[in-house]
Amino acid sequence: MLRILTVLLGFFFVSGSFAEATKSGDYYVSANRLSVRLGPSTTASITNALNRKQKVEVFEVKNGWARVSKYYNGSIEGEIGQVARWVSAKYLSYTKPTDAFTNNTQLEKSIKNSDNYSQYRKNFILVSDKLIKQGRCSIADYKEMGGWVRSTTHKPKPMYFTYCDGSKVYINAKNGKVIN
Repeated sequence: MLRILTVLLGFFFVSGSFAEATKSGDYYVSANRLSVRLGPSTTASITNALNRKQKVEVFEVKNGWARVSKYYNGSIEGEIGQVARWVSAKYLSYTKPTDAFTNNTQLEKSIKNSDNYSQYRKNFILVSDKLIKQGRCSIADYKEMGGWVRSTTHKPKPMYFTYCDGSKVYINAKNGKVIN
């Protein structure tokens, strides 16, 4: 009886939506942002990042790391020998993650397509609501723009902008401050 219970519990946790990658196959990123590295280690160089809900193919899993590319010539990356791209397997899921919230309000529906919405949802909603109450923006402004757009001129700060009544409005999505 104990053995059956152990097998059932093991199956539940491995097959659940938050189980990490344990073998090759298709998975989804469960973290908001997942660093991609040139080796299965936290000290390996970061090449890029994957976003939440992004689908990836895993070629192998080794010591908690999942290889998400074929091996290739490392000289392209400034490395010697063959390299591949790796991510932490614990942030991969068999099932596509769902948001723990629903887009019920008219405001949420109008900004849900903002860049990195799931990461900065709370501040996007708070700031958008504040700007509407101040009369600076309207739901129609957000619908027209599709929400908040990531600025490429304010790196590394997470700056986003939208247009309200023809004027560009910037916010720091991390702290929710409006920049005029």
